[in-house]
Amino acid sequence: MAEARAKSRKSRKSRSAAKSAKSKKAAKAAKAAKATKAARSAKRAKAAKPSKPPSAQRAIPLRKPTPPSLPLSLEAKSPFEMRVNLGKDVPETDVQSALDSGDMGFLHSFTTGSTVDGPGVRVVAWTTGCLWRCRYCHNPDTWTMRNGYPVSVAKAAEEIGKYRHGLAVMSGGFTVSGGEPLMQHRFVVKLLTAAKKLGVHTTIETNGFLGDKLSDADLEQIDLVMLGIKTWGKERHEELTGRDIEPTLKFARRLAAKKRKIWVRFVYVPNLTDDLGEIGEIADFAAGLGNVERVEVLPFHQMGRYKWHELKIRYHLEKTEPPSAEAVARAVQVFRSAGLEAD
Repeated sequence: MAEARAKSRKSRKSRSAAKSAKSKKAAKAAKAAKATKAARSAKRAKAAKPSKPPSAQRAIPLRKPTPPSLPLSLEAKSPFEMRVNLGKDVPETDVQSALDSGDMGFLHSFTTGSTVDGPGVRVVAWTTGCLWRCRYCHNPDTWTMRNGYPVSVAKAAEEIGKYRHGLAVMSGGFTVSGGEPLMQHRFVVKLLTAAKKLGVHTTIETNGFLGDKLSDADLEQIDLVMLGIKTWGKERHEELTGRDIEPTLKFARRLAAKKRKIWVRFVYVPNLTDDLGEIGEIADFAAGLGNVERVEVLPFHQMGRYKWHELKIRYHLEKTEPPSAEAVARAVQVFRSAGLEAD
């Protein structure tokens, strides 16, 4: 009997061990199946997800777009308003393309209501870019082309059109100054042509150094040339401007031959352009042209000095005072003595 009970206990223990082993085996199989399922799920997610975000996959350098033409107001309170780097982000290829086609130009600003930039009341477009470095320049921020706004001919012409009726009433017109406008001669000619189509009188203020860039047909779009003659003599002129005087005189003679109207502008600077003998040479040259309607003697001022400081350019006339009214009157009289209308 005792032997039978022992066998029964051994049988129950064996069945219990077998059941426990079977249970462990099932748990292990379930765990393995779960791990396999998780692995498959992760693999599918990885396959569906790109290895890099789209932006990283197409990280190809793109050409920087041309900035908007008018990030700020095109109209300035005066040409003495400081403006720099307005076109600094325009790609070099776009700058060259603009100069070649003339469809776009670079403008420092527009000013309205001017009575000192041609006959009557004027709208004035101030271009950027100049090869000269006149010691008394009051707008050195216009020397650099990219300091100006990139503006289309159409947009600039639209600005002129706003004032066409008022300009006619006030016997005025449209003047392009600078800077040196002929640095952008194709743009300037297209703009002057647009102004003439609006029935607006056209004027260009230039130093004449790049006058050869204008064809005879181009000159027909300009009603008046305001020609700056800075001083007299090759050496004196180069000292003052950094450039030769002869191209300016050549352009003046060409305008005379074509009977195109000229106003001569001369800036009187104490101890720099105040030699009455040199002023007499300019007067004789202007009188001999036969097409000079007027001479303007402009007294030197210091209104642009702060720009030289801001741009960190050495300013040679730091201590130069504006001339007296009597000194300017003596210069005016030299021109009148040559038979010219001068003030």
